[in-house]
Amino acid sequence: MSDYSEKRKRIDYPVVQYDNMDDLRIEIDQLDRVIVDLLSIRQGFMEQAARIKQDRNLVRDERRIEDVVAKVADHAEKVGAHPELVENLYRQMIEWCINYEMDVFDSLD
Repeated sequence: MSDYSEKRKRIDYPVVQYDNMDDLRIEIDQLDRVIVDLLSIRQGFMEQAARIKQDRNLVRDERRIEDVVAKVADHAEKVGAHPELVENLYRQMIEWCINYEMDVFDSLD
């Protein structure tokens, strides 16, 4: 086992140790709802970005992509999440967000 579990102790989220799968699954389901809530908020920021940007060519910003990925991978290390998992998820999410932001941008015309 890695040192990820020790780093997770720094996260401000009430983590409980469970003895049965039913209770554990309830907790996972609750955490998934929190994650989806945060994704919804992030999606709203993409909508704002589409309104703020003056040119469709500004939607994809390779430097910003790499900056975001580096920051989240670094944070993953700090809190005990596997950096490869976080990087892969973020790269996929960023691509989705870019496409979504382009759609929103195009709909504003």
